[in-house]
Amino acid sequence: MLDALRDELRKRDYVPIIFDFDKPSGRDLTETITLLARVARFIIADLTDPRSIPHELYAIVPDLRNVPVQSLLLAGTETYAMFDDLRAYPWVLPTHRYTSIDSLLNTLAHSVIDPAEARVIELKVHSWVLSR
Repeated sequence: MLDALRDELRKRDYVPIIFDFDKPSGRDLTETITLLARVARFIIADLTDPRSIPHELYAIVPDLRNVPVQSLLLAGTETYAMFDDLRAYPWVLPTHRYTSIDSLLNTLAHSVIDPAEARVIELKVHSWVLSR
């Protein structure tokens, strides 16, 4: 699923980075993930079978007010209970539920990318207004 998502994002001129790599030498994994998240336009997080994603999101979401997070969840499954706490942040978008990889790819633009891009713009405007 991640490979298909990465390929589709590339077709749309994004440069996706998938957090599915070994721990880099010289840095811990959390430090690496937060560093990459800081340069991201937006984050897509599949919550279907969370392993380290709860920790990663808690390391990213509270501090990155200008990086929208779009969560994904396979229909018929539930996310981890503590994710509800992260929904309070306005840069965390409503979870998009998908039924298959094909359904996700077919709805990617309308249900994932467009809301994330709209939130990027909202957050920039809000940040600009606050800084004036």
